[in-house]
Amino acid sequence: MKRRRVAIIGAGFSGVAVAANLAQRGRDAPDVLLIERSGSFGRGLAYSTKNPAHLLNVRASNMSAWPDGADDFAKWLKAKGGSPTTFAARKTYGDYTEHILREAERARFGRAVRRVRDQVISCRRADESWDLELSSGKSFRADAVVLAIGHRAPSNLPVFEEGEIPLISAWDAGALRRVPNGDVLLLGTGLTTVDIALSLSAGRRRGTIYALSRRGLLPRTHLDPPRPPQGDALQLPAELSDAVHAFRREVRAMAERGEPWQLAVDRMRAATPALWQRLTLDQQRRFLRHLRPWWDVHRHRAAPEIAARVNALLERGRLRVLQGEIVAAQRSGRAIAVQHRPRRSLVRHRLEVAAVINCTGGSLDYARETEPLIVQLIADGIVRPHANGLGLDVDALRRPIGANGASRENFFTIGPVTQGAFWESTAVPEIRVHAAAIAEML
Repeated sequence: MKRRRVAIIGAGFSGVAVAANLAQRGRDAPDVLLIERSGSFGRGLAYSTKNPAHLLNVRASNMSAWPDGADDFAKWLKAKGGSPTTFAARKTYGDYTEHILREAERARFGRAVRRVRDQVISCRRADESWDLELSSGKSFRADAVVLAIGHRAPSNLPVFEEGEIPLISAWDAGALRRVPNGDVLLLGTGLTTVDIALSLSAGRRRGTIYALSRRGLLPRTHLDPPRPPQGDALQLPAELSDAVHAFRREVRAMAERGEPWQLAVDRMRAATPALWQRLTLDQQRRFLRHLRPWWDVHRHRAAPEIAARVNALLERGRLRVLQGEIVAAQRSGRAIAVQHRPRRSLVRHRLEVAAVINCTGGSLDYARETEPLIVQLIADGIVRPHANGLGLDVDALRRPIGANGASRENFFTIGPVTQGAFWESTAVPEIRVHAAAIAEML
């Protein structure tokens, strides 16, 4: 009997988690082709850093790759001298993900998972299967496909394009090492900005690091020591405004009981996908326009030791956080002159910096995607961008919905590309559940 073949496009944590769950089937496992264009398998963008100062923003105790083995990473880390209550280095978690992949490759006499270092440029329907074409010129047929492409490159910003100012990607380690001396501007104030600010401050004795976003919000801090949330998952009304008011009332009530706000956010986590899906499209768009920055800094928090280092940079004036927008940018000799306008102000402030680093995070606006594979899938009507502007439209089983409103039973998605549908879909605790479910259906 011919063994089924599953092609997984993308080999970051999402792709590896699906492959590992499939490999656990032993003799019943399909042949898995794990395709990754970067050549780095298991790490993806999140865990490819080599800087030990870049830490996870979730404690080790909740970072297992397996939904039914919650302490797997904690045990692995303990064997290497780490503690389950720590925020491990991202590099260390990348080592763990590579370990998971090697274990999957050894399953079924080393034939369950095969690495393919190449880029998929098209994926077309062929009867009940899929024909995949690679940039190398190779092609093959698969019985099922899992799209696990992770975070895309950050969006280009028109004001810098107009001034012909090249932006440095926060994920380009080589370019970051070549940043010239002087002040630096970081676009964005989230966790990526925190990582880059710490890296730059460690390697540069002089110069100010400016971080700018519309609201100038830095990530809040995890509780230390940790505390589990008390009570059931926090249930909120379906209407957005009512939900916001109810959540604020609950936070005030918890504060009166001496409970920190972090526990209120943690109590929401299990219920967030259902709440998101109950919102109308207009409400989702309103949330993304007005509430998302506040959600992000409270939901995606920094490790206490990272927050302490950031506060030290702020106190010394090495890091300055600005709110507002860049309204103009041009070359000024070897420097870059930018004009910054604070929120609710018409006054412009001039900054001269040696470099501008884009820390705004990966783009999920697939309506503007230029990646050959995504362009082809959209053009062929196999997938369609989500109407709220986040990733692709998918059904409850994580299958992309095509132009005709239908999905196909042997094509799945996982990770950031599903954020428009599930909202909570980019962190390990959610991805591991999605990976196991997809493997079960395959």
